[in-house]
Amino acid sequence: MYVNDKMVLQLVALLKKFGIKKVVVSPGSRHNKLINSLETDGSFKLYLVVDERSAAFFALGLIQECGEPVAVTCSSGTACMNYGSAIVEAFYQRLPLIVLSSDRVPELLNQCEDQMYDQASTFIGCTKYHCQLPVIDTPRDEWYCNRLINEALIELTHHGRGPVHINIPFAAHHGTAYSVESLPDARKITMHQLPINSSEWKFISARLKSKKVMIIWGQSVTPLMEVEVAEDAFADRYNAAVLTDKMSNCHTKNAIINTTITMSIMKEQQVPALQPDIVISVGANYIFNNEIKAFIKKGNAEHWQVGLEDKVCDPFHTLTDIFEMPEAYFFNMLVENCESKTKGSYFADWKAIADLPTLPDMQYCELYAITKLMSQLPANCDLQLANSQTIRMAHYIPIKDSIRINCNRGVNGIDGSMSTAVGFGANSDKPLFYITGELSFFYDMNSLCIRHLSKKSRFMLINNQGGAVMYDRPRNTATTDLPIYLAAGENKVAKGWVESLGFKYLTATNKDEVDAGVKVLLDESIDTPVLLEVFTNLSEDRYCINDYVASQDQRSFSEKVSGKLSRMFKK
Repeated sequence: MYVNDKMVLQLVALLKKFGIKKVVVSPGSRHNKLINSLETDGSFKLYLVVDERSAAFFALGLIQECGEPVAVTCSSGTACMNYGSAIVEAFYQRLPLIVLSSDRVPELLNQCEDQMYDQASTFIGCTKYHCQLPVIDTPRDEWYCNRLINEALIELTHHGRGPVHINIPFAAHHGTAYSVESLPDARKITMHQLPINSSEWKFISARLKSKKVMIIWGQSVTPLMEVEVAEDAFADRYNAAVLTDKMSNCHTKNAIINTTITMSIMKEQQVPALQPDIVISVGANYIFNNEIKAFIKKGNAEHWQVGLEDKVCDPFHTLTDIFEMPEAYFFNMLVENCESKTKGSYFADWKAIADLPTLPDMQYCELYAITKLMSQLPANCDLQLANSQTIRMAHYIPIKDSIRINCNRGVNGIDGSMSTAVGFGANSDKPLFYITGELSFFYDMNSLCIRHLSKKSRFMLINNQGGAVMYDRPRNTATTDLPIYLAAGENKVAKGWVESLGFKYLTATNKDEVDAGVKVLLDESIDTPVLLEVFTNLSEDRYCINDYVASQDQRSFSEKVSGKLSRMFKK
């Protein structure tokens, strides 16, 4: 029987799936759950070496002879430290040694516990990867534990070989039951690196046969033409739906370019047909992060990560394969090895919903102002967007495919948006358009002093005296402090500052003034930076967004009227 410890079961199951067969054991008690479970399985050959220093060097000899990864495991305390010399040797010999050190739980560190020091960081400078497994109390703990073990075992042979260190904390090592009859089917993440032979490509292609395939295209600098051509051919061949946002800068035939609003108006009964079997992710982050995570987790889709990034990225908790290669090569090879075109309505089902949203007439608000500018931007221009509410609203507005969009969405902070826009414009001869809220603007106002500021800079500043994203949160209706302490509401204007720096300054407080200001922003004959400051009401802006989203849904007319009346009374 195996031990009733999910952390140990995940570790043993994955060692087995990665083909680890040899484990060198030194005596002790802290790691007895692991040793007993390894011994129970029968797939592992265990070697007993009493002295840990000798045990680790013994393992190096096994690796040298068999050419395969070998694990060593010990109790806690100085037993782990004794592995040091052999680990350094393995690092510089490039030998795939797996160090499995047992430990007490981390909250007991520096609390006068026996046999405890900071084991997890002992070998940082001489291992390819190190981690400390979590004690598993929740499903998230189990996912995290599984991911860490996968990451460690992948790194054994990823971009060269070398040692890895997995530190295993045990809250207790006595009195645990051994009643588990079989190992869990622990998820293994497979790393695919070039070269890949023809038969393997055919096998990978066969995994996609008759499946509902979704491509999630995250933030990227304008994709190379060869990538878009390859992705287009793949999407056509496999009937894939390509979910994108404005930051993807992707405009292929099967692209759903308004994913954010499409997902917000989707009916519950439509979800099963739209759920993918396989998700292929390329690029970086995406604005519909929360929506797509919740959507994918409702199903059981495999996730394939594609690109040259070397980090395991598992946002849906279902990652099975990493294809570390150029995206165009990946798509081209799967088109080349596809035996027959996938039939079905998967992409058509997505497109049917994506085609529903339209821009309605709206009252004066920030969404009106942003829509007025974005809908009239000239072809082939560049648009920089401040993070948070600005980039969210931009995804409701259709624009020309040739417009390149950037936003600092990698880590999702408001700082530096304007500095980035100024830097972008400094190296371009084209007009640079930038849309921001006042919180981000005043946070980064010194960027306008940069001497390289382009005279073709065209800025729209939405000033509603607060951070809209922070404002739009559930709260106790009795409090009035939110605009000050969370949304940072302050009465500031940009006029004096920007005029002192040579900007042409315009202001708008209604639709007509916005319309007139946008015309000036689009006037390329003006040889000086221009800023249009649009003053709106934070509360009205919030309800305008809510009404817009509600107007796009698929409910009956009576349901929509009922919903709108409800919101009016809440105001």
